[in-house]
Amino acid sequence: MESKGLTMVLIVLSLGAGLCDGCLEEERLALFQLKPFFHFIDHRVQYLNYDDSVEERESSSDCCEWERVVCNPTSGRITHLSLDVPYVETSYDLVDIVEYNYMGSPEENYWYLNASLFLPFEELQNLSLRGNSVAGCIANQGFERLSSRLNKLEILDLSENYFNNSILASLGGLSSLNSLNLANNKFTGSNSTY
Repeated sequence: MESKGLTMVLIVLSLGAGLCDGCLEEERLALFQLKPFFHFIDHRVQYLNYDDSVEERESSSDCCEWERVVCNPTSGRITHLSLDVPYVETSYDLVDIVEYNYMGSPEENYWYLNASLFLPFEELQNLSLRGNSVAGCIANQGFERLSSRLNKLEILDLSENYFNNSILASLGGLSSLNSLNLANNKFTGSNSTY
């Protein structure tokens, strides 16, 4: 009877050993490479203060605890990244934080994404980049680079950016996608409502 109890303890300990203590170092470093483009990645935006400043609070050093990151609890690999432009609550409405802080026109704020920065996230299933003023991808660094390593990516939200028709060829290799949101971009021609 005592050996059965010891066996159960060993089984429980071995199962617990498979749980991860936090995000993988490789993926944490990749998140910090993304931070210049998505500066809010490791912060929680709270509320717009009375003096019109935005209060932000830094999150844990474990990226699996960040508000915009979801990890697989066993492997510690990131499965969901929500890099949408954050909104803040005001007394009168929700305000896009980039729109609130940026004084120029949206067209002056275009930028080009290096999609290969997402390659370390091999278990990524859901990626949202809504509302980031992305106009396209850097040459030879588009979403086609992700097809070989991100074969679990099922949901991709690129809505409310400035992508044009050229993004479509780049997305063709992502065969695991079940949901692709391209609403409110700059598509032209007969298929301009994606």
